[in-house]
Amino acid sequence: MKSNALEINLSANLKLLCSYSESISESCRKMGINRQQFSKYLNGSSMPSMQSLRKICDFFGVESEEITLPPDLFNSLISSRERNQKPKKILDESPQGKRHTRLLEEMMMLTSEDITQYLGDYYYYYMTPSYTGYISKGFARLSLKNGIAYSHFYERTEPGQAMLEGYEIGKFVGIVLVLGERIQIIDYGVHCQRAISQTVLYGATKGSFSLLSGITLGIQGRSSRIPFTSRIVFERISESIPLRQKLKKIGLFSIEDTAISPAIKTRLETSSGIENPHIFTASEN
Repeated sequence: MKSNALEINLSANLKLLCSYSESISESCRKMGINRQQFSKYLNGSSMPSMQSLRKICDFFGVESEEITLPPDLFNSLISSRERNQKPKKILDESPQGKRHTRLLEEMMMLTSEDITQYLGDYYYYYMTPSYTGYISKGFARLSLKNGIAYSHFYERTEPGQAMLEGYEIGKFVGIVLVLGERIQIIDYGVHCQRAISQTVLYGATKGSFSLLSGITLGIQGRSSRIPFTSRIVFERISESIPLRQKLKKIGLFSIEDTAISPAIKTRLETSSGIENPHIFTASEN
């Protein structure tokens, strides 16, 4: 494609992008590009340098390969994206923030295609640092709404950890991503936003599965607030059982408790598969 054709495409595509912004002058200010120079890009009389092109693409949330596409094709790409006016957020003033937001949205879109087989209810088990010799058993639900995968975790805490008197069911909500055949969950406590936890699980090796193994990283619930990591196992359970009944079965269990199946204990206790004592890995499914 000749240079003048690229300029014509860029001009038309920039005009479309600018139609979504409040004003061209304000957009130029946020991009750090001279208003008069930007006008030359708009009327097709000049092409931006690679540095300026990157600023423009970062600001509008498009790729450099997209912005010089034929206008009809570019229009179809842009029109398929949600461009409703949103209230100002912390990252709105940052071109990089907008770019990162778009990349996260793309990862969510990919997840919505790959997560179907993992949606549903689970019990999950991990060694808790707060109580030596005990396994914490919680309840998890993975769901999909409007193209976004969510996690809802429930754990029963002891009085020493509870934010209210006596036992408490702690609730944690998060976002689920399926990337590189791994299930990745980032969540936070609903009642106390003092930490974020991350869980990474192996994907299913076959069409059907009952257990998923992985690693969880978080902050110890007691006053010491020690960062820790532990192996974790998700056990798939029926969705037909009422939530109340499922929550009755969560809590702390001794490692020796026969209520925890040998298959789960084995995954929690298996040594690292990497020959390095300082690296902690998950047991494969």
